[in-house]
Amino acid sequence: MASTPPPGARWRWLARLGASGLAAGAALTLLGTAASAETSYARPWVDGNRTVPVFDMAEAVTEVVYVETGFDREHDGTVDTIKVEITRPDTAEGAQIPLIIHASPYFFQGTRNAWETNFFVPRGYAVATVALPGTDFSTGCADVGGEREVLGTKAVIDWANGRARGAYADGSKAVAKWHNGKSGMIGVSWDGTIANSVAATGVEGLTTIVPVAAISSWYDYTRGNGIPFFEGHVGFLNDFVSNYRSQFCRDMTPRLQTRSDDPTGSYNSWWSVRDYRLDASNVKASVFVVHGLSDENVKTRQFGEWWDELARLGIERRLFLHQGQHVEPFFSFGANYSTPLLQWFDYYLQGIDNGLPNEPQAIIQRENLTWSTDAVWPPADTVDQKLKLSNPLGRTAGALTTQTAHVGQAERFLSFTQSADYSSDSIVANPTQPRGDRLVFLSDKLQGPVRESGTATITLRVKVDRKAAGFQARVVDYNDGIAYIVSRTQADLGHHKSWNGQKELVPGKWYELTWEINADDRIFAKDHNLGLVITAEKPNPLIAYEPVTATVDTRNSWITMPLSGNLASLGAAGKLAAIHTTTVGPPEPSRNVHEFIREFFEGSR
Repeated sequence: MASTPPPGARWRWLARLGASGLAAGAALTLLGTAASAETSYARPWVDGNRTVPVFDMAEAVTEVVYVETGFDREHDGTVDTIKVEITRPDTAEGAQIPLIIHASPYFFQGTRNAWETNFFVPRGYAVATVALPGTDFSTGCADVGGEREVLGTKAVIDWANGRARGAYADGSKAVAKWHNGKSGMIGVSWDGTIANSVAATGVEGLTTIVPVAAISSWYDYTRGNGIPFFEGHVGFLNDFVSNYRSQFCRDMTPRLQTRSDDPTGSYNSWWSVRDYRLDASNVKASVFVVHGLSDENVKTRQFGEWWDELARLGIERRLFLHQGQHVEPFFSFGANYSTPLLQWFDYYLQGIDNGLPNEPQAIIQRENLTWSTDAVWPPADTVDQKLKLSNPLGRTAGALTTQTAHVGQAERFLSFTQSADYSSDSIVANPTQPRGDRLVFLSDKLQGPVRESGTATITLRVKVDRKAAGFQARVVDYNDGIAYIVSRTQADLGHHKSWNGQKELVPGKWYELTWEINADDRIFAKDHNLGLVITAEKPNPLIAYEPVTATVDTRNSWITMPLSGNLASLGAAGKLAAIHTTTVGPPEPSRNVHEFIREFFEGSR
């Protein structure tokens, strides 16, 4: 049964103190150089090396501008326009200020409540809320991260910099004379995703972005390595946000769904347009990445692989990781978040020499909810450690060790049989208890802390007794009755050669399947056990469930993890005491597309 609701279902969800600008030309460092220049006017909102709230919101200037995109995506004979609501402080004549943009598909022709307005406007920033094409009162069509959405939002930055036309409701020309030429983008979830996508166009004037719990590839958001998370996901998303001002846009939703190719789950040219990592080399903006380590809606690989591309390209960047799920960190973490965020915007948008280049690159909330920092991320002593999988005879669970570890006599070929269409997280419980529907590999008790920082990769040499099969790998931290699932990722064996094409399997034939596991930063504490649990999964929601029996060749299977710390206990496979668990967490992702989209929407509020 199709999961796309009837159109309209989405609606039911639903010159004061006197100070001047500071130093020009900050030196190049880890985070790069802010374009700082002396101003010819007073900046009362700058106090020393920071902005301060001196403007009264009751006196703020508000205006609505309709920005022309330059396209007629509805094919109705008129250029599509983006509705932009701007709030800015009542500055002195000639003063110029930066613009912070919060673009979203979620305004739904209602009041636009964005926390950034009340926080930044008193501090000398203009804040614009921008409705994506085909949403709210913007014209054109929504297209789930495609060119309509990206280029339509990009037009707002072009307008602010005098390269696109904007008008007020009466048709008169709107010009951003108050703008200093620097714009930033910020937002959570889809709202942060649009920041990534616009930055990947290389648009001039976008100085920095803060993507929070944001997507960097829509393909990896809607499916795990060839396995769609839901049937009809793209169609549901587009219908949820679209205003359907035209029949053309309404008719486009099923076309988008068809081109996303649920039946195979393959990556194609339609997805490549929505893969912003491919265009990371265009990014000119600095990037402050923010993500929850327990986010199972926009999974952590979205920030991990984006970060890796930014690092490879030497793009100025910073990282804020917390232990929460899919949330707005401003409300959840207070000054721990807002202080570095303000410092970031002050440096890149106001040109204030505030010492940012000397700050740690990463701010991370640790497992006990305290905060730590790293000069660079991943930390400099992190190494990609290849860990072998083995099943020593007489051991109560398989072993997870370094490649040089001696494990003695071991069983090479391990078989297990799928027991549900999709396994639940409870399958990682009691890892030393024999079960026929999983494989478990455990380290000895750790002699000291071991830290994972980054993206792990698993390789399995496997054969199955069916023409289709999927697998899931879960990295688990076991301690004192608790099984904490650090990261989980699934993959379709039919895509073993490429995510671009699915192949029918030959039962009994050996295949090699390699896939990346969601990024993470986790300290496995002393006396904990590091675990890997492998299960079989249904490879596509559109096919009938047929239990798969799989055999893994452990001699040619391994997991590579970015690790630092005391790795000595990974160099042996000793006897294991029985491990009994009382709890398994954190919460696993929902299998209900309606709940999943609700989380996606609520995360941006």
